[in-house]
Amino acid sequence: MILFYIDESGTGLKDRQSPYFVLSAVAVPSENSRGMDAQVIALKRQLVSWAKPEDFEIKGRDLRRGDKFFRGLDWEQRSRAIVAVAQLIANSDSQILTVQVDTRDLPEYIASDSDLYRLAFWRLLDKIEELLQEIDQPGMLLIDARSDLHSSVQDRRIIDAFQDWLGTRANQTRLVEVPWFGFSAFYSGLQLADFVAYLVDFVTNESNRSKRENPMQQAYALIVQKTHLFQIP
Repeated sequence: MILFYIDESGTGLKDRQSPYFVLSAVAVPSENSRGMDAQVIALKRQLVSWAKPEDFEIKGRDLRRGDKFFRGLDWEQRSRAIVAVAQLIANSDSQILTVQVDTRDLPEYIASDSDLYRLAFWRLLDKIEELLQEIDQPGMLLIDARSDLHSSVQDRRIIDAFQDWLGTRANQTRLVEVPWFGFSAFYSGLQLADFVAYLVDFVTNESNRSKRENPMQQAYALIVQKTHLFQIP
């Protein structure tokens, strides 16, 4: 079975700080998930030795900006960490499927953030299904929970989008269940999906502003060979 860890980056329709919305899936064979988790835990112990690995998350945004548990690391240390995370992904038995939506070129009927997410999610699901058919394996979706303990509205919208997609395929899919949701702090795969989505989003925006080399560009170069990027439109 292939586990697809899914997370997002970028902005919604009304936020003009970035024109892109990114949805990424890190695809990991289930028999390799524990090994990958062990590698992520070991890396986190190196980065922040004074905390338990479960106390914090690997997030691309926090690493680049020096936020939260990475505040005590200088830029050189964080740069090495960014490249180290990318190297871990590059060396793992995984594939990356990423959908990037340019929100500037969408039709008017894509009028809400829910519409935007559904558009990207359906495209990602199509590509996941193609991969599962190609390798003749079942798959399972694990998505970073968007709801809290008091509301499941956001996660319900994802389930609805999945069920609608499933209906377009006459309920034929190699995905064994509706998506499962979890808090990224508990799952290394979700942290890596967050890192990948943020990396793709940042590098795309940076390439439009400057051609200078930086750790984010170096990190992306390490994973680009295993990254399948699908753009909308």
